[in-house]
Amino acid sequence: MPNDYITLNALTQEINAVLKGCKIDKVNMPEKDEIGLNIRGNGTNKLLTVSCNANNPRIHIGGDKKNNPLTAPSFCMHLRKHLTGGIINSVKTLANDRIICFHITSRNEMRDTVDFALIAEMMGRYSNILLVKSNGVISDTLKQVSYDTMTKRCLLPGAKYSLPPQSKLLPDDSEKIMNLLSEYNGNDLAKYIISNISGLALITAVQILNEQGIKRDTTSLSYENAKSIASALKKYCNIFNCEEYSPCALKQNDSYIDFFVKKYAEYENLENVATLNEAVLLCTLEKDRAERRTEKTKFLQKAYSSQRKKIIAKLAKNRDKLEECKQSEDLKKYGDLILSNLYSIKKGDKTADIIDYYLPDCPIIKIKLDDRLTPQQNSQAYYKKYAKLKRAYSVVTKQIEQLEDELLYLDSIAPAIELCSSADEIAELQQELANIGALKKIKSEKTKLKPSQPIAYEVDEFVILVGKNNIQNDKLTFKVANGGDLWIHTQKTHGSHVIVFAEGREIPENVVEIACEIAAFYSIGANATKQECDYTFRRNLKRHPSNKPGMVLYTTYKTAYVTPNKHEEYLAK
Repeated sequence: MPNDYITLNALTQEINAVLKGCKIDKVNMPEKDEIGLNIRGNGTNKLLTVSCNANNPRIHIGGDKKNNPLTAPSFCMHLRKHLTGGIINSVKTLANDRIICFHITSRNEMRDTVDFALIAEMMGRYSNILLVKSNGVISDTLKQVSYDTMTKRCLLPGAKYSLPPQSKLLPDDSEKIMNLLSEYNGNDLAKYIISNISGLALITAVQILNEQGIKRDTTSLSYENAKSIASALKKYCNIFNCEEYSPCALKQNDSYIDFFVKKYAEYENLENVATLNEAVLLCTLEKDRAERRTEKTKFLQKAYSSQRKKIIAKLAKNRDKLEECKQSEDLKKYGDLILSNLYSIKKGDKTADIIDYYLPDCPIIKIKLDDRLTPQQNSQAYYKKYAKLKRAYSVVTKQIEQLEDELLYLDSIAPAIELCSSADEIAELQQELANIGALKKIKSEKTKLKPSQPIAYEVDEFVILVGKNNIQNDKLTFKVANGGDLWIHTQKTHGSHVIVFAEGREIPENVVEIACEIAAFYSIGANATKQECDYTFRRNLKRHPSNKPGMVLYTTYKTAYVTPNKHEEYLAK
């Protein structure tokens, strides 16, 4: 992805055209490395997102409206204090680098006018967000760095803000670039350019060479070639104002993976979009959602995996014990055979060769003895072991059944971990895992969140709701649905409960089929070509004897064989 100066400069000019003169209404910080500014201007509200996430740094207008944490971080409070009510004077890049600066005029506690610079450094793992005063002193920074040997800078409140050191040539410095290119003596020209000129991604350098008809593996450059490259670089630095500016996004399968300021010759599947901001949204939002979901649910996944390993280990141990218990009849037999052969055994013997009268051919078998015990005591010792294992058999059998039920229920939580994203859904799963001992019990004050909501669909005026976890499934099935509503679940695999609300009407076959495809999608077998889905009326369901949420029993049902499909076109708006 060419998240370079060329692209960011064009994006910044787009954003400046939209936000210049607008007022900052609210400041939020939904993620630890992301801020959201609610901006009011020209009679409309806009959301500006600035993220310094190391894997996905980005800036754009619009996108997901995320839930805020119960307690705002200190950096968020600092921004609220100084920027709320402020006016955005301009948005521009600094030092021909991946640094975006918002010049903001606000008022302090004394109602005096003050100027601030909100600076977003979009530089991979060195990405950061800073608030800088008009005198160049850092007011506060999201990531505080006492001193970094790589950037040679100190990023702390009270320190003087300095731009990152730049050892490369600026892309608009045509004279120096021509001198640089005159020294080129072969190898890879595109890599030579990005190694010596700042603000360029490799793909952008390749595009410029393609436009000028210059090969990457050329051995030298003529004066005219060097001049054309320098001229093209200068033009790309201000491509927003050129006729060639044509934002586009690269689509692969069903998702967008890259964005460009114009159609690059390297790619064929480029789709034109109205603005570069829109292209950024298409390419980064889903990636951000996936990364945030993984990050937030990492502790849930770890707790689930750890608990599953524990249960499987206990099951293996109990099954070994059960196999041992099944051999208990042999112990009783050894006790009987020792008693019937007392005359031939004496104290101090370690083994006894005895005829096994229980087998048809009466073979001679060797029985181990404790040489410290008399023959009678050895016989009693075998009887005691037999009695102990016989008692253990019933206990171990019950334990295995209990552990298998626990494993079955635990596996039903796995799809929910993949689906959850919001704080309330994570809190519900956290509580559910705590109830089965996979996590520590959480304090009630930490979970004062609204109950999470199921996924809603609307198909031919029929409402379909999909539970995203066991708590939602249980509530949806036994508290929300009526007896005449249709309940759907994948057969023999874990997944969501799906309810089609009949409201006294007969549900058409096409609605049932679509609902089954949705149920198949929200299950462990979502990647399967075909899935079996059971469906029945809600009145035919009973709670599972374990009384665990989301666990049900049913005997009357029909089965549909469908292809998993999310059916986004039917999602309720």
